[in-house]
Amino acid sequence: MKKIFLSLIFILGFTYLGISQSRYIFTQYFINPVLINPGAAGCKSGQKLFLNYRNTWSNHPGSPRSYGLSYDGMVTDKVGLGAFVMNDTYGALQTTKGVLSYSYKIKGENYNFGLGFTTEYIAYKVSGNLSGGPVDRNDPLIAEKQDGAKYFDAAIGAHGIIQKKFILSVVLPGLVRSKLNKVEGETVEEKSFNYILGVGYIYKVEEYDMKVLPSLYVKKLRNINTLIDANLLLTFYDDKLSGGVTYGLGDDKRLGFIIGAKLNNINFYYSYDFSFKKFQTYNNGSHEMTFGYNFGG
Repeated sequence: MKKIFLSLIFILGFTYLGISQSRYIFTQYFINPVLINPGAAGCKSGQKLFLNYRNTWSNHPGSPRSYGLSYDGMVTDKVGLGAFVMNDTYGALQTTKGVLSYSYKIKGENYNFGLGFTTEYIAYKVSGNLSGGPVDRNDPLIAEKQDGAKYFDAAIGAHGIIQKKFILSVVLPGLVRSKLNKVEGETVEEKSFNYILGVGYIYKVEEYDMKVLPSLYVKKLRNINTLIDANLLLTFYDDKLSGGVTYGLGDDKRLGFIIGAKLNNINFYYSYDFSFKKFQTYNNGSHEMTFGYNFGG
């Protein structure tokens, strides 16, 4: 019986939260912006594959573990495509997400922008069966939460660079939201205006073969207070080595460190972050890794 109630609590408490969380589960989005912005699909030359892993609140029972695989690249001179699949486990809750992205490039002498949109499929379910107690399986709420809740979502975004220095990113997630398996009598979720705004700058230090890339992202997502991420990334030797810090403000106050390396067409990044909230005393912080492979140009 205890397992039943815990499963339902996780589902009821985190289903709508998870829709928003999918856009900031991975903190290395400023390295791989297609994770949050469809306009970034094909923003760099060639084709790219990225494998992401994150263990949030490591060493704590039931802590979230997230896996993601993404692709993006240019298919014509002005059209970029992207795809992303993610699986996330959070206690008893399992989340699966699939995303297809399209972007159209607008290029000029001093600017290069991508305008894009995504279609998204999101599914939630309880891991394991509801058994071991008096359960009314005819109850529509219990049946729906065990079988899973499924959503269709859509977002638009713009991502680009001006004068090869200034980076701008705008995302409007959750523009079209529809639940695919509604339950009779279920209340309709209230609409809200969601956005992600990002700015960055690329400063080259030629005498040291180094780049300094500060960035700032502001996120307002459904059922979550405003988040602000301040990032600083340093790259050396034609981007072969990198390191930096990230600091989160607002509802997700945290400090993180990141290191990376590039060998031919392979990229690797590792980051560790810890929260300033009291819950940090019950876990060993969060670990995140990204493996990238570039091909085709």
